[in-house]
Amino acid sequence: RTNVVFLLWGNYARQKGAKIDRTKHLVLESGHPSPMSANKGYWFGNRHFSQTNSYLISKGLQPIDWH
Repeated sequence: RTNVVFLLWGNYARQKGAKIDRTKHLVLESGHPSPMSANKGYWFGNRHFSQTNSYLISKGLQPIDWH
């Protein structure tokens, strides 16, 4: 499988990123969206949802309706 988008939020998830072939997939990393992390500037404004859809469209795939 190729062109999978991995959203790695938080340190635990980001550690798993080493196992992902980034030549075949998109990996987006950010702080965890919990209030403790997000309010420190590690979450808000990361644009992961729009970046995911841009990537999917660029690969000829259906974007995700996040609503």
